[in-house]
Amino acid sequence: MKLRILVIDDDAETRDLLKIALDKKGHDVTVLADPTEFPHLNKDTCPCSPESPCADILICDNIMPNIEGIDLFKKLKSCGCQPLLKGNVAIMSGYLTIHYMNELNDLGIHYFRKPFEMSDIYDWVDLCEARIEEEKLEA
Repeated sequence: MKLRILVIDDDAETRDLLKIALDKKGHDVTVLADPTEFPHLNKDTCPCSPESPCADILICDNIMPNIEGIDLFKKLKSCGCQPLLKGNVAIMSGYLTIHYMNELNDLGIHYFRKPFEMSDIYDWVDLCEARIEEEKLEA
């Protein structure tokens, strides 16, 4: 299954790595350097429908200019962003404390500690893909 994956990270090397690696797996990957470039950020409701979400999976760095990844996800979840409502989101960070990891768990956000292993990203994307396929079968 070809997934639409959105990667948001201010670090060009990380963005390029994820784009190349996930493209090679057959996914359609869009990258943004700044979370404020996300088209639905300043909307009260997500214009995407469950049948046509803005992305199937969102992967975002946490420490970025303008808005942190966790705050971006909170804002998008409050407006009904489909990937967030379905749990297909992940934060990447080199600064994960127990408190922060607990908050991410409470919000249903997966996390990767930087530097991460690409195999861990692949495994998580595969889990998301299986969840998405299962939801389609149930519909």
